[in-house]
Amino acid sequence: MEYTKETEIMSLLDQMEDLLEEAKSSFMSSKVSIDRDDFLECIKDMRMKLPNELQQSVWIVDERNKILAEAHNEGQLIIQEAQETLSKMIEQHEITKYAEERAQMILENARKDARDIRIGSIEYANETVKVAEQQLKATLDSIHRETQKFENYITSELRILYDHRQELKDMIHPAPMQIQEVREQE
Repeated sequence: MEYTKETEIMSLLDQMEDLLEEAKSSFMSSKVSIDRDDFLECIKDMRMKLPNELQQSVWIVDERNKILAEAHNEGQLIIQEAQETLSKMIEQHEITKYAEERAQMILENARKDARDIRIGSIEYANETVKVAEQQLKATLDSIHRETQKFENYITSELRILYDHRQELKDMIHPAPMQIQEVREQE
């Protein structure tokens, strides 16, 4: 059997479910007491087993920020170089005009590239987080269903015990009609 992160997460969910099933229940209540450390350990293990896509999205955002910073620095250097060039060639109008246009074009291209990288990174991170959110929601829904089944089972068992207790009570203290029926049968 191949163990993937998903199967490991499912195994951890099974452990959490076992902790709930083995937990001591409060008298006449659906509340239970579980070992906090064991439950927190399962959650910690589950976090470590989350898909690599989440870690990749964090890395992508970090890389995006680095690229944006580099693009900004490069843009600043280009502007600075353009200003120095302009000051040297101020008397030559056509060269000055060309340099200004070129600096603006380079700056616009740098801004466009930075914007495209940022948008791409955000879209990828958003999709990755969306997938993780859907997986966690499905897991939570599964936990809720199993918890509801467990509560229904306990409620049913308590009802059966209550009914049996009532039958025993009726045997000990029969109602007046039952006493008369017993006497008539004798």
